[in-house]
Amino acid sequence: MPESYDIVVVGGGPAGSTVGSLLKTYAPQLSVAILEREKFPREHIGESLLPTTGRVMNEIGVWEKIEAAGFPIKIGATYKWGSTNDLWDFNLLETAEINVDDERPGKFEGWRMRSTFQVDRAKFDKILLDHSGSLGCVVKEESGVEEVLYEGDRITGVKLADGSIVTAKYYVDASGNAGIIRKALGIEKEEPPALRNIAMWDHWNDADWAVSIGVGGTRIQIMSLGYGWIWFIPISETRTSIGLVCPAEYYKKSGKRPEDLYIEAVMSEPRIASLIANAKRDGVVKATKDWSFTSDRMVGENWFLVGESAGFADPILSAGITMTMVGAKECAYTIIELINGELEAAWVKEMFASRQVNRIMQHIRFANFWYAGNGHFSDLVEYTSEIAKEAGFNMDAKSAWQWLGTGGFVSLETAGAGLAGHTIEQIKNIQGMLFNEESDWAITKYNVFDLNIDGVVSDKAPVYDGGRIRTGRILRKGKTELPVSGGFRTMLEILQKETELSGIIHRLRQVVANLGPIVALSALEALEVMLKDGWISGIYDPTKPLLRPEDIPRTPNIDWNKDTNDPKVRLAPSIGS
Repeated sequence: MPESYDIVVVGGGPAGSTVGSLLKTYAPQLSVAILEREKFPREHIGESLLPTTGRVMNEIGVWEKIEAAGFPIKIGATYKWGSTNDLWDFNLLETAEINVDDERPGKFEGWRMRSTFQVDRAKFDKILLDHSGSLGCVVKEESGVEEVLYEGDRITGVKLADGSIVTAKYYVDASGNAGIIRKALGIEKEEPPALRNIAMWDHWNDADWAVSIGVGGTRIQIMSLGYGWIWFIPISETRTSIGLVCPAEYYKKSGKRPEDLYIEAVMSEPRIASLIANAKRDGVVKATKDWSFTSDRMVGENWFLVGESAGFADPILSAGITMTMVGAKECAYTIIELINGELEAAWVKEMFASRQVNRIMQHIRFANFWYAGNGHFSDLVEYTSEIAKEAGFNMDAKSAWQWLGTGGFVSLETAGAGLAGHTIEQIKNIQGMLFNEESDWAITKYNVFDLNIDGVVSDKAPVYDGGRIRTGRILRKGKTELPVSGGFRTMLEILQKETELSGIIHRLRQVVANLGPIVALSALEALEVMLKDGWISGIYDPTKPLLRPEDIPRTPNIDWNKDTNDPKVRLAPSIGS
């Protein structure tokens, strides 16, 4: 007789273990089986995380286990990127905020909520999978799925390598790039034509860290080359992942073996070469294609795609695990709601699918802009205008970036104004670093703002919180959407009472007094997007003052590298000498 469960998850990586852990956290009565082809621990690429993952790990109760493993704390990243060879930093928080005397293991509080980890995926993935088992998931390792059984769009079971059959009410494809359910059902995927890169990597032992900040804190290194870029990611006190990303066409034309091309690249970059002067590598160069894609479908009658089975975005933004864990969270919440039966099933599924597609495409688009901002990738610059055309704008490459900097998208990760987890203010700062020029704030050109709500339709939007999906509000006008939450909600409420800039600022100061200064920046970013996307109209009255760029709150997380002048930063001997 087949084994039967409420939910079967195919794949035990971060996507599968997150789905399983959340299901058992919020619906412990459900039976959940996780089927993993391999025996953990097993090596995997993708070691650099973003802070959003910490919130998900904390939600399932595994953050302290990850912290206890002693992985390096990611404070940010140092780049050689853009039109100059000068170094610049993208810091998740200011080094001044870090208490260098904090011991480890620490707690998920204070500045640790804004930092994240750089992880040895073999250890990281095993901790997550074991945690799922401790919560009550049935974890079956070395149990690869050989065949997916289905009738139409409904999966009826999965057959394992030993011939046994496992059935469930719902199935989750968390099998990574294997895409076991996706491929079995013949679901196509869309691959944007640009940035068809390959990645090759090895692990090094006893490499120097470029910087040490407090106890276990550091920054990853991203160094561009004339034909690609190198990542340098410490994943333990003594072990470092170093990889090369380059266009597949360049690799093909070089005629070199991956190992030869890899060693040549690593040794040619002075900063990286100095950090590995006394290090030894494992000696096995691995390679894979990292072509971005999205699946044509994310959900069906009783199945879901999460993680890399659903889509993939170029690794330049370190967003892989973040997209995986956020998508897995929304998948688990969706399944719980479908079982509870209180919300319309079609709507819950539609929201899961659309958010997955939007999230992946936001990261793909931002990766394309990021490459376009690198002087060494000049052949990709013009492609940025094609990205803008997808959103209905006809403009050249430089104007396309400026369009992005003035709004362009609503970010799912920040639930505010931005793109791919980056706020508008951060994007404008990044533009300054990449193109060596500042992006104007459109809201500094007007001092009267009127809501333009003709034809606006109010609709419901999902809010994923506490194991349930609540219904929030979203405004629609044509193809554009505006969430009634965060800074957007604050600014909408103010604009219904004030139209002149002076009155808006006065109201905003009252809000800041109650909720803190970060609200001001969020609201002004919302105003910028609303102006750009036509939710409000701007008027200039010469008798009234304008908002000055210096009046807009700034976050100092993106700046030229100042390590040599920072007393809290310890440089590697090879760099500091």
